[in-house]
Amino acid sequence: MKRIFFLILSLVSILGLIVCKEKKPIPELEGFVVKSVIHPSNNPFNQEKVELGKTLYFDSRLSFNQDVSCASCHNTASPSEGFPRTKIHNPAPSLTNVALYKDVFKDPEAKELEDIVKEKVHSKLLFQNETKLVQRISSIQGYKELFEKAYGDPEISGERIVLALSTFQRTIVSKNSSFDKFVMGEETALTPAQIRGWDVFQNKAKCIQCHQGPNFSDSELHTTGLAGIKDKVRTPTLRDVTKKKTFMHNGIFGSIEDTVNHFAEGGHSKAVHDPMLRPAELSDQDKKDLIEFLKALEGEPIQWEIPSIPKA
Repeated sequence: MKRIFFLILSLVSILGLIVCKEKKPIPELEGFVVKSVIHPSNNPFNQEKVELGKTLYFDSRLSFNQDVSCASCHNTASPSEGFPRTKIHNPAPSLTNVALYKDVFKDPEAKELEDIVKEKVHSKLLFQNETKLVQRISSIQGYKELFEKAYGDPEISGERIVLALSTFQRTIVSKNSSFDKFVMGEETALTPAQIRGWDVFQNKAKCIQCHQGPNFSDSELHTTGLAGIKDKVRTPTLRDVTKKKTFMHNGIFGSIEDTVNHFAEGGHSKAVHDPMLRPAELSDQDKKDLIEFLKALEGEPIQWEIPSIPKA
């Protein structure tokens, strides 16, 4: 009887310890965590629309010469990694977490993702003539079926193409990174080096001036300290940045180390001056820790299967 009593007492003690170890988010950092993506009321979410948008995203028949798809240029951590790039989009901006930017890309008049998608569908890179594009897609029986599932009827229009592409692109989200888990109370999610790197990120390097919020981007335009480049570019997300093969908007750097060195030096001495870009006194260890922290922003792999493209 005593043995049973002590066994119950032990179990209660263990349960008490588990309760005491309950994960507690860090309130002041919760604003950095990707929790959900909001779909606008004029383009509500449904899974059928996502599948339609994904199919269109991988279909080269949306392009003028029917040889370039959205995925050909906008590579992400997905099967599209092996798709060829075009000279025009080399490197094309990542669409990872594109829905989290305050203003999509760098168009000050574009407040919604749909605005940019529409501009791209009508641009020289894709099909300039909406009527012909709609006729081309409408001639494919498989698309009629996909549009009916997504919208309730088989009507195919330029607007519906844009809405479907936008809905799919909002699902390209990097989340549940080690940093996110740490913020949400998983104390061991970050290594000591990554914790030191987070301190460097905030203080010595002052990366947080521009890289803030759940997307680690202020969505603003800044010069980047590159010689010969006067244009300002939107602050890119740092989510999954260590998975990239080239860095900066023009792909000038081939490693994250070179990129960190560039910003630590305050940019090129002959570049357009930006008051927010100043030299940072970072030791070699600081730089290593900073890079380790950036690795902690790698989200869970985005599991995509390349869709079956309807045959004409």
